[in-house]
Amino acid sequence: MSTRQYSLLLILPALQEVLASDFRLLKYALFPPLGLLSIAGMTPDNYRIVVRDEHVEPVELDEHFDLVAMSVYVSSANRAYQLADFYRRRGARIVLGGIHPTTRPMEAARHADALCLGPAETAWPQILRDFEAGALKRFYRGKREGSAALAGPARRDLMNQKAYLVRQTMVPTRGCPNSCDFCYKTSFWGKHFYERSTLAQIERELASFDTKFVFFLDDNFLADRRWARRVFRLLRDYGITWQASASLAAVRTPGYLEEAYEAGCRSLFVGFESISPENMRQANKRVNIAADYAGAIRAFHDAGIMINGSFVFGFDRDGPDVFDRTVDFAIRNKIETATFHILTPFPGTRLFAQMAARDRLLHRSWDLYDTRHAVFRPARMTPGELEAGHRQAYRDFYTFGSILRRSWGMPGMLKRVAYNVGWKKVDRLWSFLIRRGLVPYVRPVFEHILEGSTQWKHNARARCGHEARDFAVRAHRAEPPVRRMEPTCAASSLHRAGARETPLPPA
Repeated sequence: MSTRQYSLLLILPALQEVLASDFRLLKYALFPPLGLLSIAGMTPDNYRIVVRDEHVEPVELDEHFDLVAMSVYVSSANRAYQLADFYRRRGARIVLGGIHPTTRPMEAARHADALCLGPAETAWPQILRDFEAGALKRFYRGKREGSAALAGPARRDLMNQKAYLVRQTMVPTRGCPNSCDFCYKTSFWGKHFYERSTLAQIERELASFDTKFVFFLDDNFLADRRWARRVFRLLRDYGITWQASASLAAVRTPGYLEEAYEAGCRSLFVGFESISPENMRQANKRVNIAADYAGAIRAFHDAGIMINGSFVFGFDRDGPDVFDRTVDFAIRNKIETATFHILTPFPGTRLFAQMAARDRLLHRSWDLYDTRHAVFRPARMTPGELEAGHRQAYRDFYTFGSILRRSWGMPGMLKRVAYNVGWKKVDRLWSFLIRRGLVPYVRPVFEHILEGSTQWKHNARARCGHEARDFAVRAHRAEPPVRRMEPTCAASSLHRAGARETPLPPA
């Protein structure tokens, strides 16, 4: 690298709905853009770096930048192209990367000097060398294997310290060992699961945190039991309280969830997706086909772990009654929180190819590929019915009556109520706090609510006996022998179309 000084702007473009109305701003300001911060950490000292997340701060800046790189989701693609054209007119060289440019390279190439297809970590040093030499290539392909080991340390000093509810996030693994038809991850990560090559990297990152509350943003943090247990030991040593994603396969191993709890796990994002086994069979989500959903929920709860359940509407077996049946199931089983999504055929997925081949796609307006709009013709209802049912499911699940029913008689009842109210009932308050940089004042309250207590677990197990362990034993015996790495999928990756839960590389 040369000693000449350069200026670099790293941007996470916002969804149009957020720019227009602050729609669910909390969701998009929950985490900082870890992918951008990690790339900043790989950039040499001769670059002056600015990181901007358009969900929480302006990105059209008056100052000149030599190089601008962006991480592009499908539902923010059009906004990314606008920003790329804006900075090109001002003399900057543009690099676009992330899921959408990887799956639609010729489209994205019209707005960029260079594209990075796949993970950026393995390609970023070469991109910078070519940029400095004035020889940027049109396309760079990042290698999947080894990218997790290169990620970090993230330049957290460059993020907006006042904007995010959760500042400490990590991604020790990449990808998911399953390959669901509707999930974007196969187009980006392939069918493999990648881990960091050494725990020393994770330990250094944990030691740098100024709080003991961490979100793991991996697609499936608990997929590899042997790897996860090694990380558990570190988390216990550092006294970390954490959240992550996991699949229903986590309940199959007796004592595994209890180990996670003792290591600090307090909540997991779990992909139930559909209450119809046939839907899961058609979508190739094997881990869910024969799963006992109610028994799995009891196992999570008996271990002391809260659930954020993911549900998807619009599979071919879904009729107009699916919304009420799904919400009723979630309420009866006292799932703490839930996210509901409209099935979305993302570019690069098998589902997209299937819908296109059958002429079921309504359009390719990427702004609407956000899991909130019907962009295809459903099999057993109209697009309008699908959108209306999705909205009604959210309303019904988060009524105060539902919140009380799901919390009543459960350990930590008041914390459950507070968590639901804070997540879905005070959007305008969150927008006010985020826009005015007041989030640090409420962050300790949020962390306390999510942290829970060991008493929660002990009370639950005293009431339920050893039901969770017995269920895990039964589930384990009912399954055929599996490899050390079970073919599981974290949860629907649908919610990540424009969301902040998954960190993406900027280039």
